[in-house]
Amino acid sequence: MLCLKCKTNSKWIENAKQNLIDVIIDHAHCEKKAAVTGMNLINNYPEKTDLAFEMADLIEEEIDHFRSVVKILDEKGETLREDKKDEYAQKLFGRLRKTQPERFLDHLLVAGIVEARSCERLQILADNLEDQKLKLFYTELAKSEAGHYMAFIKLAKKYFDEAEVKLRLDELTDIEAEIVKNLTNLPMMHG
Repeated sequence: MLCLKCKTNSKWIENAKQNLIDVIIDHAHCEKKAAVTGMNLINNYPEKTDLAFEMADLIEEEIDHFRSVVKILDEKGETLREDKKDEYAQKLFGRLRKTQPERFLDHLLVAGIVEARSCERLQILADNLEDQKLKLFYTELAKSEAGHYMAFIKLAKKYFDEAEVKLRLDELTDIEAEIVKNLTNLPMMHG
C-alpha cells in the first residue's frame, strides 16, 4: 500500500530504543509540523474546497496526536524541548518544483510520502518496544498515518491526471529512498 522504495535501516530502531525520549519529543514536533503542512496547503490554495475540508480534518487529527504525544512525555516526567529540525523533511520538501501547478502536485505528494515514512517508523516502534501502552499507541498512529498518506494521494489524483501523479510520485519516491539511505539513524522519527 505504501509507496516507499526502501526500508528503514535496522540501526535506526536500536538508536530509537536507546534514546526513546528523544524520539518521542521529535515525534511531537512531527505531529505539530504535519498540522502546519495542512494549514500551509489551505493558505496556499484557498479556492480548493475539497482540499480545505480534507486538511481541516487532518489538522484536527494531527493536533490531537500532538496532544497525545505531549501527554506521554508528561506521564514520563519529561517536557517538550526545542525542535532539532528534520533534515529528512527539509531535503524532501526542498525538491518541490517552483512553478504552479507543479508545485501544488509536489506539495501533496511529498506530504504523502512523509506520512508514509512516518507510518513505517511508527509500526517499527510498535513492533520493537516493550512498553505495551506505547506499542498500542504507535500501532494506532501507524494506521492513522497510512490514512493520511492515502488522503494526500487521493487529493493529488483529484486535481491532476492519474498518470502524471504516478510518474511524479515515482520520481519523488526515488529521491526519498536516496535521502533515507543516507540518514545517520539518529533517534528522531525521520533520523
